[in-house]
Amino acid sequence: MNQSPIDPAEGQHLRRSLGLWSVTVSGVGVVLGAGIYVLVGEAAGEAGDATWMAFLIAGLLAAFTGLSFAELAAMYPEAGASAAYAEEAFGPRTGFVTGWLDVTVNVVGAAAVALGFAGYASDLLGGDPRWIGVGLIVLTSAIVYIGVRETVMLAVVFALLEVAGLVIVIAVGLPDLAMPSFEVPRGAAGVLAAAALVFFAYEGFEEIVSLSEETRHPTRTIPRALVIAIGVTSAIYVLVAATAVSVVDWEELAVAEAPLALVARVAGDDRLADALSTVALFATFNTVLLLLATGSRVTYGMSRRGLLPAGLGRLSPRQTPWIATLGLAGLAIAFVFTGDIGYVAQVTNFAVFGQFLVVNAAVIWLRRARPEADRPFRIPGSWGGVPWTAATGIGGTLLLAFFMDRTAFITGGIALALGVLLSFPALRPRAATPSREDGPVE
Repeated sequence: MNQSPIDPAEGQHLRRSLGLWSVTVSGVGVVLGAGIYVLVGEAAGEAGDATWMAFLIAGLLAAFTGLSFAELAAMYPEAGASAAYAEEAFGPRTGFVTGWLDVTVNVVGAAAVALGFAGYASDLLGGDPRWIGVGLIVLTSAIVYIGVRETVMLAVVFALLEVAGLVIVIAVGLPDLAMPSFEVPRGAAGVLAAAALVFFAYEGFEEIVSLSEETRHPTRTIPRALVIAIGVTSAIYVLVAATAVSVVDWEELAVAEAPLALVARVAGDDRLADALSTVALFATFNTVLLLLATGSRVTYGMSRRGLLPAGLGRLSPRQTPWIATLGLAGLAIAFVFTGDIGYVAQVTNFAVFGQFLVVNAAVIWLRRARPEADRPFRIPGSWGGVPWTAATGIGGTLLLAFFMDRTAFITGGIALALGVLLSFPALRPRAATPSREDGPVE
């Protein structure tokens, strides 16, 4: 398919300055702060002592879909990410709606994690959580404006801190890791409902691909970074969840404002709990920072393909998409004022599930429609030419979507319908111009 980009400023391009280490650690950073510090308590209320199993199920689904992202990112190393893949496979309208869902993930996800940050900040310092969340979004969007290298350098430092915090939780809880009982309050349905909720904890790994236009050798680097980031975060999540329900009774964990700080307090002391709350601030700060950074890149990439207005693709003098960053920050602030992190996380999950369905389907469709296309990374294993991981990813996504909160599902459905409606006026003026030449990506 020929792209129809709108190049808002001739000669403006994102700067390729990122390598495997920085991209991988950015991925780990955006994933780790997004859920385990915030949602492990709510997950315990659904799955009880089997909370770790919910994280494992969600992690497997993330891994299968991550392979689909890896194959497509190697074929189309663009900032537009899933929107670009959907357009290549199914046309511009599907590309627009998929990009709409991707941007929704970033906006609503940033709001949810900002509320998580505010919960830990209030636990330490007091204050109105909503205004704390607003202040965080303003600060992180300013950092995103400054530049991608500065954003990623800060993200790397914070990612190392948040990993250290989770290692502390695992270490102090190891003596209690052997669970004397295995109470699952709602059985298999509760575990799947918890998996649907904590899938938000993995939200962010797919944002690695939005850094493609700022990555050196993206066709090699992006797939490797995806696989490593998902593997590392999955192992940490399962260990932390198992430790948390071993140290603290799941019923008590379910109502905790700062669940992992409670685990540290019970297994250690108040000083350790305060230290972990401080680490949680860095973790959630990091996730909001990276969601806004990658979300603005997706918006920029959609603009370059002509799927969004040209103005959203304009770059600042520091070569950052400043209009997209400002717009996403404003929308995230609006969601912060809902004040309900569980609900906001579930709405985010709806958008993630929709996006993942399209990406897995795109891999399958392109294998059949363009078998001769160059695939620097190819998913191993297939049935009749269909990658079994992509097919399993579709089935698993539909299964978890069935166990979502119904109110959040309806809200997500409304957001999807709005995206479809907006695609008509958005694509009407789309220019049918030849693809731009950005030069080789290698």
